[in-house]
Amino acid sequence: MFYFRSLYVRLMVAYFIIILTALSVLGILLSTFFQRYIMETSKEELIREGKAISQYINLYLKGYIDSSVLHYQYQIIDRFLGTTIWVTDELGYVWSSHNSAMLEEVDWDNQKVTVDEFTQVLSGETITRIGKFSESFPVPVLTVGMPWTLNNKIRGTIFLHSPLEGINRTLRDTYQSIWRSAILTSIFSMILLYFISRRFSKPLTEMNEISREIATGNFKRRVKVKTRDEVGQLAVNFNAMADSLEKLELMRRSFVANVSHELRSPLTSMRGYIQGVLDHAISGEGQEKYLKIALEETERMNRLINDLLDLSQIQTGNFSMQFKVVDINEIIRRILIEREDRILDKNMDVDVDFEKDVFLVKGDPDRLKQVVINLMDNAIKYNREGGLLSIKTWQHKENVYVKIADEGPGISKEEIAHIWEPFYQVDKSRTQKKGGVGLGLSIVKKIIEAHDQKIWLNSQEGKGSAFIFSLQSVKNH
Repeated sequence: MFYFRSLYVRLMVAYFIIILTALSVLGILLSTFFQRYIMETSKEELIREGKAISQYINLYLKGYIDSSVLHYQYQIIDRFLGTTIWVTDELGYVWSSHNSAMLEEVDWDNQKVTVDEFTQVLSGETITRIGKFSESFPVPVLTVGMPWTLNNKIRGTIFLHSPLEGINRTLRDTYQSIWRSAILTSIFSMILLYFISRRFSKPLTEMNEISREIATGNFKRRVKVKTRDEVGQLAVNFNAMADSLEKLELMRRSFVANVSHELRSPLTSMRGYIQGVLDHAISGEGQEKYLKIALEETERMNRLINDLLDLSQIQTGNFSMQFKVVDINEIIRRILIEREDRILDKNMDVDVDFEKDVFLVKGDPDRLKQVVINLMDNAIKYNREGGLLSIKTWQHKENVYVKIADEGPGISKEEIAHIWEPFYQVDKSRTQKKGGVGLGLSIVKKIIEAHDQKIWLNSQEGKGSAFIFSLQSVKNH
C-alpha cells in the first residue's frame, strides 16, 4: 500500500489507464469506421458495376454484343466481388442471371422477383439492403438494386447480391490488426511509462517541497533543472514564477513603504502649515506662502491617489477609453505652457519640432493628456540643470509619432526592460527624493497599448532619455 503511494507508481498507473482507455476508444472508433468504410465502398462498387451491366444489357438488346460477352462481364464482376446478378423485366421475371462462385448453384432464370424492393427499383430508385433478401439466399448478402433503361424508359431492374462473408472476413482481419497493435502498444507504453514516471517524480517532489517554503515566505530555493523536456520546462517556469513572486514581494514592500512615506510626508507638512495659520504663528504674508505649499502637497497626494485608482482599474479590466479625434500638438502645447514655471526654475531650454502645425489622431483626450504629462514631468524632473527638453512630432505612413527627450542621467540597458513594471523604480533613493512610487510609466504603457499602439525608450547613461510613442493618424478634412 505504501509502495502504491509513491508518486512515480501513481503516475505510471494513471498514465497507463489513460493510454489504455484512449487505445480502446480509438480501436472501437477505427473498427466502426472501417466497418462503415468497407460497407460503403462495397455498395459503391456494386452500384458502379450495376451501371456498367446496364450499358452492356443495352448493347446486348440492340444486337451489338451476344450473350457470351454479357456473361463474360458477369464473370469479371463475380471474380472481384463474388456477386450474384439478376436482370429482370418490367414484370419481375429474371431473364438473365449469374450465380456467385461463393454461393450454391441456383437456376434463377424465369423466376419472378416479388419482394417490395422490386417495386421501389422499378419506380426509378436505387436501393441497398443487407440480409437474406426474402430468404432467397442461405446466408446474409449485401444487395444493390437499380433500374435499367432503354431509350430513356425503364425496362426492368438489375439486382446484385454480394455475400457478407467476404466483407466480414476483411473486417475481421482489420479488427485483428487494430487490436493486436493496441495490445502491443499498451505493453510498450507500460514499460516506457515505468521509466518516465520515475524520472518525473523527483523534480515534481522537489517542486512540491519548494512551493511549501514559498507559501511560508521563503523565496530563496530553486528547482534544479537537469532536462530540457516538459518536466525541465516546468522546472524552469517554476523557478521563473518563484523569481517573479520574490520580485513582486520586494516591490510590494517597497510600494507600501513609498506610499506610506508619500502620504505621511505631505499630511505632516499640511498639518503643520495649517496649524500654524490657525494658531496665528505665521504672519499674514507667510500665510499665503505656506497655504500655497499645502495646496501643492494636496495636488501631489491627488496625483498619487489617481495613479493608484488607474492601476486598480487596469488590473480589474475597467480601464475605460473614450476615443475621439484630437490634435496631439495642441495637447502638447497646453501642457508645455502649464509647465513653464518648472522649466524656468531649472533654466532649461525647450526645443519643439512639429512636422505639421496640426496632427489629428484617434485617441482618448484625457488619457493622451495623462501620457504627455507623465512623460514631460519625468523629462523635467530628471533633466540636468540648464539641460535641453526636446519635443518632436512627425508622421510616418499611418501613424503619428511623439518624442519627449531630456539630457538627464539616462537609464542603463539592464533596467530599461523593467521600467514599465508597476512599482519599479530605477533609482530608489533618487525617486524617493523627487517623489513617485513607480506607477506612472506602467500606466502610460497600458494607455498606449489600449490605443493599439506602441511606446519605447531610447536611453544611454549620462546622455539622457527619449520616450517615443505612436498614435493612429486621422486625415484632415
